[in-house]
Amino acid sequence: MKTIWDKDILLCECHSDEHQMLLFYNETEFDNGHKHNMCYAHVHLVTNKSFWKRLIHGIKYIFGYKSKYGAWDEFIFNPNDANKLQELVDYLKKQTEK
Repeated sequence: MKTIWDKDILLCECHSDEHQMLLFYNETEFDNGHKHNMCYAHVHLVTNKSFWKRLIHGIKYIFGYKSKYGAWDEFIFNPNDANKLQELVDYLKKQTEK
């Protein structure tokens, strides 16, 4: 079972080191005293655009421009990571309450 601040790193099936997901496990206590298991996923997807194209894209974003195609890349899960994903599900299902 995962403990507080354990971490996992998942790499995209395309084997690009620019496509990775970092999972950090934590336990959060709410004002009412209940504790819940949490997982923070940091998804890192890098595109190979020049500085100027990224700057223009950022300025459009600031002013509310939305593309119908979105601004997303993809993450392809590797079947070998199924156990890590199952551990994530098991960790989130287990709620510790006091």
